Amino acid sequence: MAAPAFEHPALNAYAQNAASPVATALLQAGSTLATWEMRARTRAALKRLDPELYQDIGLTTAEVLIETAKPFWRA
Repeated sequence: MAAPAFEHPALNAYAQNAASPVATALLQAGSTLATWEMRARTRAALKRLDPELYQDIGLTTAEVLIETAKPFWRA
């Protein structure tokens, strides 16, 4: 059985097994773009979060500042 094309299970439900190198590259590019979009979205939401709530999600102010300063392509 082939490895899932995307990290998110809902996306894998519609992905077919890649038969060609081009299809494999396109699936990998789609997965990368989806990961980047998710990182950008979650970091933007973290940036908008009230500092009083950082402890509720188990982060310090320093950790939030470090995470939100990262570009979307860095893990």
